[in-house]
Amino acid sequence: MKQQVTPAIEAKIHGPADPARARDDTSTLLLALAGVVGLFQMATHVVPFGRGFEMVAVAQNLAEHGTYANPFGVLATGPTAATPPLYPFLLAIGFRLLRSFDLVVLAATAANIIANAITAILLPRVSVLFYRDKRPGIVAAILWIFACPLLPDWDVEFTVMTILIFCLFTSATMAKSRSSLTALTAGLLASALFLFNPSTLLIFGPWILWLAFERRKAPAEVVTYCSIALAILLMAASAWGFRNKHQLGAFVIRTNLGMTLNASNNDCASPSMKESSRNLCHEAHHPNTSIEEARLLISLGEIRYDRLRTSDAKTWMRTHPAAFRHLTLGRIRDFWFPVPWDSRFESAVIWLATALSIPGLVIMGRRRNRVLMFVLATLLIYPLMYYVIISDVRYRLPVLWISLLAAGSFLVWLWDRARKQPATAQ
Repeated sequence: MKQQVTPAIEAKIHGPADPARARDDTSTLLLALAGVVGLFQMATHVVPFGRGFEMVAVAQNLAEHGTYANPFGVLATGPTAATPPLYPFLLAIGFRLLRSFDLVVLAATAANIIANAITAILLPRVSVLFYRDKRPGIVAAILWIFACPLLPDWDVEFTVMTILIFCLFTSATMAKSRSSLTALTAGLLASALFLFNPSTLLIFGPWILWLAFERRKAPAEVVTYCSIALAILLMAASAWGFRNKHQLGAFVIRTNLGMTLNASNNDCASPSMKESSRNLCHEAHHPNTSIEEARLLISLGEIRYDRLRTSDAKTWMRTHPAAFRHLTLGRIRDFWFPVPWDSRFESAVIWLATALSIPGLVIMGRRRNRVLMFVLATLLIYPLMYYVIISDVRYRLPVLWISLLAAGSFLVWLWDRARKQPATAQ
């Protein structure tokens, strides 16, 4: 009778499987899948880039005139802090080097695809950090590849990639290395995140707090590490803030809150960007598309205009409680289950992942997974600002990876449960 070769016997014959090789194989497959899907999206979707996109406009002005200015499409409004500085700076390098708009579009889109692929490769590593199991991360990576649209006009894909790098790096180095170089690197990564999108402070901040709590048995090392990283972050943020004080008249990090609130909360507003585009309500209230608003911004200056529109939006919210409540509830729904824009498929994947993440979070709670503290804090705090402004799928993406990992852990749990069931008699 022929003896069955079990995995244990095979391991004795051939030796144990090489985990590094398995990891490389997984990364290669995810890289290939992300590339194919990205190229398909590039060929079948309209790539958002060019006139009317604020970061692109600032990048062009920076490349041509050396200043962060003129972000809006209808009029040249002067120096600006309406967009964070880092992604326009990277695009400006492309404009200076390539000197062709079409080549910049191609390069930015290719970089977008690469960033999405790197994110997919990193998710299994973050999964090991969260669950001590890479399988939820592999599922999350596949979902990410199919859920994430190409958005070379915004920073979001690069922001998500940097968030994962930051989480992996700080977990590997906090209280595990006495070199100040690691803390300096952590500070530079945090600075990049902040200058990509200041809102990410609500993601990497809770992560650092959770990690410091986990490493509390080495308090001196943790305090030193965090102090150095925080000092670097404050230096980067202050440099941008002082530039804005010199150019705009006030120490601010960003000046788009008022215009966004006002364009999102008014008599004709709808919860989502897509719904608002049907009646051009958002366009009528935002200086990127409204000549009247752009002229008012020029006459007041960006700081005073932002404060005026913030006050106007607050007044409307206070005097229209029922309408504001309706808009807010719609935006809470849309944040977690985004309204489809160009493709229903990407939104369907996000819907599926969000639904599956709920039992995934429950299982994390039942297993007393310590990282659940960070996950819940981030998922509760980060979306709050997006519940009061017009919804768009790009606002969901910086925390989508957390939901994808939770969904992946639930699917792996189902798979393990199914495998433990006795086989049906033949």
